Amino acid sequence: MSVAVNEGEDAMDASDDALKGFVLEKVLDQGKWDPRSRTASLLGRLDDRAAILLLEKTHFEPSFFEEVGSERLFSQLRDIGQNDVYRWLLGWRRRRSLHDAASASNSSNNARAPADFKMTLIHPASETHVAKYSVQSRFMINETPELYEKIVLPFILSQPSSRIQWVYNILDKKKEADSIIYEDPDPETGFVLLPDLKWDRKTTSSLYLVAIAHDRSLRSLRDLRPQTETPAHARLLRKVQSAAATAARGTYGLDKEGASGIRCFLHYQPTYYHLHIHILSADHTSHPGSIVGQAHLLDDVIDLLTLGVDFRKRTLTYALGERSELLALIKTSGALSP
Repeated sequence: MSVAVNEGEDAMDASDDALKGFVLEKVLDQGKWDPRSRTASLLGRLDDRAAILLLEKTHFEPSFFEEVGSERLFSQLRDIGQNDVYRWLLGWRRRRSLHDAASASNSSNNARAPADFKMTLIHPASETHVAKYSVQSRFMINETPELYEKIVLPFILSQPSSRIQWVYNILDKKKEADSIIYEDPDPETGFVLLPDLKWDRKTTSSLYLVAIAHDRSLRSLRDLRPQTETPAHARLLRKVQSAAATAARGTYGLDKEGASGIRCFLHYQPTYYHLHIHILSADHTSHPGSIVGQAHLLDDVIDLLTLGVDFRKRTLTYALGERSELLALIKTSGALSP
C-alpha cells in the first residue's frame, strides 16, 4: 500500500481541522511511568469513532537558548533550594500571544500555576561539570582489582574535598536540613534520607530519594566489606532499604507493600565519592543512572556481602564518557581493553 505525503503550505492548511471535534474520553498515560519522556496518550472520539492521540513536546529551538538570562524569557523565577555551587529554580515563561496572556491573567497568582521549567544552576561550573553534562561517546571499562589499586584509587584520593562539600553540608545540617525526612545518627551504620532535588516531591511514580552514609571513610562500592569482616556495612544497607520503604509509603503515599515499590541501587563509578544510595519508584524506569554498566541493585550488593564476597577482589565493569578524567588516566596506563 502506498501513502501519499503532501509537503508545503497546502499540507499545513489541510491539517488545521485535523483535531476538530475530538472529544476526550480518557487520559491513557501522561508520562506517569516515564516522567522524562514528556509524552501523553489520550483516548477520545472523532467522527463518532474511537481515536487515540499521542502527544509529545518538541525540542527546544536554538532561539530559546539564546534568550536564557534575558528578561524576555521568564516572567518569574522561584528558588527551591541551594547548596554550595548548586541552585534549583522553577521558572514561568513569559506569555507572548493574546491567548496566553489572557490565560495568565485569569490565574489569581501565576506562581500557583505549574511551572514551565525546573532548572538546576551550577555556578561556578568546573571542567568536571562541563564534561558530565556534555554529549560524549562511552567506553566500557573492565576494572580489575589491580587497575583499581594502581589507577582508580589514587584518582579517587586525589579528588579535592571541595567537590563533595555540598554532601558534608547536608550531613552537618548546614544545608537542606529541612529536607531530611529520616536520620540514623549511628557513625558506622547511620545515614540521612532526603528527596533528591530533581524530584518534584509530589509525583509518586517518579519518586526519587537519596540516602547518604555518615561514615566518611566509605567512598564507593569498593569500600564495602563482606559481612564476615565488617558486619556494619551490610547492616547499613539493610537499614537504608527499610527506612526508604517506610518513607515511600508513609511520607509520600506509595501504595505498594514493603520494598516492592522502590528500586534501590548504588552507582559505580559514582558521580561523587561519598557512599550514597539512590532510591527510585519501581515505576520510574527512565532514570539515566539506572542502566546496566552503572547501577548495582542494593539487594544484590547486600546478598553478595552476606555471602562473603569481597568487592576489593572483584572485576567491575562500567561505562565512562570520553571526556572523563578517569578514562584519560586509564588510557595513559595502557589498561584500556582492546
